[in-house]
Amino acid sequence: MADWREVAARAVVVELGHARDGGGWLVLGKVRPLAAGGWYAADLRGRWIGREHLVHLCVAGAAGGVSVPVEESRVHAGVLRLRVAGPLPAGCDRVWAEVRSPRDLRRRVADGLLGLEDAPLADRLAAGELDPLPEVTPVDGLDDDQAAAYRACLTPGVRLVWAPPGTGSTRVLKKAVEDLAEAGKSVLVLSADEELAAKFSPERPASNPELTAVLDDLAELDGVAARMSFVDEQLADYDHEEFQALAERIEREDRIGGLEAELAETTELHRAAAVRLEEAQAALRAARVERGQVEYERGQLAKAAELIAELERLTPDRHLSKVKPADRRLHREQARVSELIEEHISAAHPITEADITRLDEQLAEAERVLDEAARVESDAYLKVIALRRHILKARAGGAVSEEDRQRHADQTRRSLPELHRERETLRAGAEERARRRARLEKRLMWLTEQVLQQHREFDAETAATKRVLVADAVPDREFDVVLVDRAAALRLADVQLAVARAGETAVLFGDFRLPGPEVRPAKLTETTVVRTWLATNVFAHCGIRTPEDAREHEGCVVLRRQYTGERALANAVAYGFLDGDHTGPEVVLVDTLALPELCRPYQRSAGWSPIGGLLAGRLTEIHGTRGESFGLLTGYPQRLGVQLAAVRDADPALSAAAGTTRTLAGPRFDAVAVDLLSATDAVQRTLLTAGAAAARDRLYLLADLGAVKAAPIGSALGAVNALRLQQELEVQQAADLLAPGAAAEVAEHLGRARESVWLWAPWSEEEVPELLPAVTAAIERGVDVYAVLRPDGNPLIRALRNRGVTVVRARTAHRKIAVIDRRTVLFGATHLPVQGEREEVLVVREGRRLARKLLADLPTEEQRHEQPAEPPVPAPRRGRNRVKAAR
Repeated sequence: MADWREVAARAVVVELGHARDGGGWLVLGKVRPLAAGGWYAADLRGRWIGREHLVHLCVAGAAGGVSVPVEESRVHAGVLRLRVAGPLPAGCDRVWAEVRSPRDLRRRVADGLLGLEDAPLADRLAAGELDPLPEVTPVDGLDDDQAAAYRACLTPGVRLVWAPPGTGSTRVLKKAVEDLAEAGKSVLVLSADEELAAKFSPERPASNPELTAVLDDLAELDGVAARMSFVDEQLADYDHEEFQALAERIEREDRIGGLEAELAETTELHRAAAVRLEEAQAALRAARVERGQVEYERGQLAKAAELIAELERLTPDRHLSKVKPADRRLHREQARVSELIEEHISAAHPITEADITRLDEQLAEAERVLDEAARVESDAYLKVIALRRHILKARAGGAVSEEDRQRHADQTRRSLPELHRERETLRAGAEERARRRARLEKRLMWLTEQVLQQHREFDAETAATKRVLVADAVPDREFDVVLVDRAAALRLADVQLAVARAGETAVLFGDFRLPGPEVRPAKLTETTVVRTWLATNVFAHCGIRTPEDAREHEGCVVLRRQYTGERALANAVAYGFLDGDHTGPEVVLVDTLALPELCRPYQRSAGWSPIGGLLAGRLTEIHGTRGESFGLLTGYPQRLGVQLAAVRDADPALSAAAGTTRTLAGPRFDAVAVDLLSATDAVQRTLLTAGAAAARDRLYLLADLGAVKAAPIGSALGAVNALRLQQELEVQQAADLLAPGAAAEVAEHLGRARESVWLWAPWSEEEVPELLPAVTAAIERGVDVYAVLRPDGNPLIRALRNRGVTVVRARTAHRKIAVIDRRTVLFGATHLPVQGEREEVLVVREGRRLARKLLADLPTEEQRHEQPAEPPVPAPRRGRNRVKAAR
C-alpha cells in the first residue's frame, strides 16, 4: 500500500496540472498615495493574487525602467498597501511584484510531501488519530475553553481546536506563541492573520538613507519638471513679443488723451510766451528810441565829464599864487575849462548823468526780458512740435480694440509675462537638470537592486533561523511547535505538510462550519485521491463533521464563548451552543420584495441580478461617507463581477470589498451585507455564518421578505424570520436605500448622452412617452444608439430602426437597462410598495466599471451579428403561381 505522502503528493500533482502558471515579475496595477506619509495602495480586488503569491515588490513605470523598492507591504481584503523610502519619481505609478504562481505553490507542496522522512505527528494525523487533550488548568486572561486550547499548544501531540468566529482563537495563539518562544521553543504559525503577522514578524532593516536622499532629489527635479509643464501649459498660446508690442500700443493709446491735453496746455503757454516776446520786443524798441533821443545830451555830458577830469588834472595840490606867472596861466586854463564845462552841461540840460544811467539800465533790462521771453517761447514751441510728433506716432500704430485690451488684461492677470521669464530661467538650467537626473536614476537602479537583494537575504535568513515564524506557506524547515490558523479552510495535504514540520506539537485551529478547501476545477473532486487529500478538511478527516462530533472527540477543543459577532444568528444557522454577553452587530433585513424586476437573475438562477450591484454600490457609498469599511458576501462567483464593479466605483478610499465566503474569509468590516437572493439553503447558511463573523457594527441581509416569511422552520431564512418575529432585526426597504426616480427621467439622461447609448429591452412608449423623441435627438447629435431586443415582433424594433438606431436581436435581453457614454447605468423597474399604487421607477448608478461589466455581460456589439437579408420575393408567374405570389 502506498504511503500517504505519495498519495497526497499525487493528488496535489493532479491539481497542479490545472493551476495557473506565470510567475516572475508582473504588473499588479496603478498605485495611489494614501494619507499616511510614504504609503501607497494598489487595488487587487477581484484578482487571483493574494499575499501568499507576493515575493518582492517595487514601484516602476508601465514598461519597467527606473524602480523604487517597497520597504513594507500589507494585503487586506484585496487592497495592497505599501510603503517606500521616499517620494515616488514621476512615471513610477505602477506596482510590480515578483510572484509565485499558484502552480509554483502547489509544486512546492508536492515536493515537500515527497521529501518528508520521519514525521510521526503527520503520520498519526494522516491516520485520523489525535492525541487526548491535556489536563486543563486556569490561565490568566483566558476562559476555560481557551485555556484548554492554550494547554494543547504547550503539550506534545497533535490536536484540533474548533474555533467558531469571535471566540478568541487569535488571543489564544498570541499567548501560546509568546510563552513557547519564552520557553525557547521554535514555533511556526501558519496564518494569514495580519495581527499575528504584525506581532511576531521581524522588522526589516531600516531604509537606506542614501535611497531616501536620491528619492528626495528626484522629487525636487520632478517638482521643477512639473512646474515647467505647468508653465508651458499656461503659455501654450502666449507670444511674449506680441504681448510687449500690444502693451506699447495700449500705453501709447492711453497716453494720447494726456498728450492732447498737454498739447493744448503747451500751445496756450506758447501763445502766452509769444505775446510776452512781442511785448519784450516792443519794450526794447521803446527803450532804444528813448535812449536815442538823448544821444546829443549824452555827448555833451560825456564831454563835460572829460573836461571835469581835465579840470581835476589841472588843479594842483597846493595853493596857486596870483603873482607867479605859471600859476596865473594855470588859473586862466582852469577858468577856460570850467567855462566849457558849464557850456556842455547847459547844452545837455535838462538831461543829467542820472537820466543817462537810468536809460541805460532800462535798455539792458529790456534786452534781458527779451532774451528770457525768446527762450520760453522757443521751449514751448519745441515742446508743441514734440507732442504733435508723439500723438502722430501713437495714432500711426492703429487703434487698440476692446478685444486686444481684454486679451492683454487677461494675460497680465494670469501673470503670463512673469511666467515667461520663469520659463526662460528654467530652460536655462534644463541641460544640467537632465544630466543630474540621469546620474540619480542610474544610482537609484543600483540601490533598488541592492535593497531587493537585502530583502531576499533577510527573508531567507528569517525562514531559516527565526525562532517564531508567521507564514502563509509551509517553509522547508523543522520546528518544535506548529500552529495552524483556519485549518478547516486548507487542503488536507497542506495541513499534513505543516504538521510534518512539527517535532513535538501541532495544533490546528479552524471552523468546519465555514467553507472548506476549494479545488479548481471542481470536476477534479470526482477523483477519490483529490477528494480525500484536497477537498476534505482536517476536521472531517478526523471524523468531526457535526458539533456533537467535536464535543465528544477526545482530541478536539471546542471554544464555546463568543466575544464578537452576531451570536443569535450564528447559533440559529450553524452552531447552537455559543455563549457570551457581548453586544453583537445591528441586523438589518433589506427587503427587495417591492422591486421584483431588479431581482430577476440574468441567464440562470445563480447569475447576477441588478439589485445586488445596486445595493452593493449604495451601501458602499453610505458607509464610505462615514469613514467606515464595508464588505459584501455572495455565495456565487458569477454574481461577484457586477457587485464588485459597483463597489469599486463607489469606493475611492479602498475601504470596501466584495467576494465569496472563501475569498473574504478572515477580514472584518464595520458593515457587511450578505446576498441571500436566489440562493440555496446551504449557501444561505454559509453566508449567514460568514457574515455574522465578519460584521462589527451592522449586518445587512439582502433578501425577499416574502420568502423570509414563507421559509420553513429550521432553514436559513427560517432563522432570519425567527429573528424578525423576535424583533431582533430591523426591516428596511431596498427602494428606500436606492431612492429611485421616475421612469420619465430616462429621456433626461438620454438628452445628456454625448458618445453612445445602449438600451436592453427598452421602455415602452406608454412607460416613457418621450423615449423615441429623446433617442432621435441623440442620434441627431451624433450619438451612437444601440438597442437589444428579443426577436419576438416587438413594435419598438421598427420604430427604433426608422430613427437610425442599430437594433441587435438577442435571445436573452434583460429588461429596462441603459448604459450611457459607458459611464451612467440606468435600471428601470416596477415598484410594488406595500402601501400605494405600483409605479415605474428608475435607479441610476454612475461608474465606468459597472458600465464596462454590463457591456461585457449583456449582448453588445461584440456579440451581435448581421441580420439576415429578407428572402427575395419570386417574380409572379402565370396561373396559380401568380396567386401564390400575391398571397
